Amino acid sequence: MRNPELMLALLREMSEHHSGWVIMPATLGMSEREMHRRHQLELLIDSGHAVWTGPNRDIARITSAGYDFLAATESVDSVRERFLERINAGIPYLDAVRVAMDLLGRLTS
Repeated sequence: MRNPELMLALLREMSEHHSGWVIMPATLGMSEREMHRRHQLELLIDSGHAVWTGPNRDIARITSAGYDFLAATESVDSVRERFLERINAGIPYLDAVRVAMDLLGRLTS
């Protein structure tokens, strides 16, 4: 299941790292919490907001689109709220992102 708050937290974590990375190896002894975090990271990768950079798919880097989306959700509360509202209503992730970014465009133009 998607966890939009965790997805945003992972984007924030990557954005705060000097290289834009988060290191998250997949191991046999991963806890449920670690598996859930990794799954949310993989969903961000599916959406183009992050990419794998490590040879073993254990290092992910935030993309330019990820930075843009994170900035939008952190600069205007209503953009974040609209994103969370749409994704919690079952709207696909990228559709919820588009709705939030469209709102940002209307608010800033």
